[in-house]
Amino acid sequence: MHKLKPILSKYLGLEVIDESEYASSSLNNAVNSIFLHQRCACHILNLIVKEALTTLKPLIETFRTAISFLNSSNQRIAAYKSYCIATGVRPRKFQLDMEVRWNSTYLMLKHLFPHKSPFTTFIQAQYPRDEGEPLLLTEDHWMMAQKVLSFLELFYDATVTLSGVYYPTSPLMIHYLVKISLHLKNYANDVHIRSVVQPMIDKYNKYWRDIPLLYSFAFILDPRAKMKGFTRVLRRLGNLTSTDYSAYLVGTRARLADVYNKYDEKYGAVRLRRTDPPVLSGKSRSAWDEIYDDDGPVLGGVILPGNPNMSRDTSATSLLNAVRSSVSNASELVSYLDCDTVNHLTDDFNILDWWHQHKLTYPVLSIMAKDILTVPVSTISSESTFSMTGRIIEERRRSLKPEMVEMLTCIKDWEAAEARLQQNVEDKELEEAFEELYLDS
Repeated sequence: MHKLKPILSKYLGLEVIDESEYASSSLNNAVNSIFLHQRCACHILNLIVKEALTTLKPLIETFRTAISFLNSSNQRIAAYKSYCIATGVRPRKFQLDMEVRWNSTYLMLKHLFPHKSPFTTFIQAQYPRDEGEPLLLTEDHWMMAQKVLSFLELFYDATVTLSGVYYPTSPLMIHYLVKISLHLKNYANDVHIRSVVQPMIDKYNKYWRDIPLLYSFAFILDPRAKMKGFTRVLRRLGNLTSTDYSAYLVGTRARLADVYNKYDEKYGAVRLRRTDPPVLSGKSRSAWDEIYDDDGPVLGGVILPGNPNMSRDTSATSLLNAVRSSVSNASELVSYLDCDTVNHLTDDFNILDWWHQHKLTYPVLSIMAKDILTVPVSTISSESTFSMTGRIIEERRRSLKPEMVEMLTCIKDWEAAEARLQQNVEDKELEEAFEELYLDS
């Protein structure tokens, strides 16, 4: 990245930072580099979950052993099928997880649980054990697995959502930082799960206690948040992670003004006569309850006290005064941040459409907003392009010419694009690997 950033910065119209200057300075979070390199959020989620799965490996191995025992013999599968039919249960096989993909462990447990009773009874009756040796699967195993399944659900949903390609994912990151931090805090006192939570909290703090500027910029450029919502969400994160974000709050505002000034220098000529934005409203709040509900239970029913170092009445105007020297030309930015937040807090709100509709009101800021909001927080969709070729060139297709491989790859991608399934290819195939295993099909 030290070599690539100075080269790629030329394409963005930013000043070039040579390798020696970059290495000898603290420019990792500078305005010049925030658009050039972001860690993949889904890979960080993977690292966090791996901390738990390492500790839970003995439990998971028990279920792997039971599934392997059932799948290792056609005779045994036939016997299990007969047993299920006799007990009125639709018979099916079960897929083993892959150690390199933690979400497959979640799916393995998820699809096994509906068949808990027949599966346990069959394994207990068939699995060989010496006299006095405990049963392979007990009620304690299932109870613990149920806890693990509930615990991993949020991380699985976050991975699926943040790997999307048909909607902006960068504005969602701050929401998930709050959800995950609260989730870990809630399970920290659970008698069954708490042993795995602290390593996960340590990993979370390593990567996300210092919030990347991209996430903060994208959140502020959501018209439902602005500086008002950002101030509140930092207060919540500060309480959850025991971190003082006061300096970060003002610093982020100053950095945002710096980025805007660069856009103003480049695109200021497109500024047209500005109009006042319309006021939108909505009924339900969904995830925004976590940001704006101050008077009742918030964040899963936990009322968090205010941070004495960060007043809940901090306004955009007071923050602007703190960094006035750097925002003398940021008239559009000042106007946007000082306007009331949009009250359309339902899930059908389209941020990019909102900025498109307000491009006459904020001609320069709308260009900047679209550049920031469309930065993906995950590399999963890009990586799936490379793994697609591995599904084309397989044991029975080793003699395909390069031109044919290229055509097959493009056709598959075009078909997925036409059906708007590109972001779902990996998840759909993984889900199907665990679902379509019924023995009566």
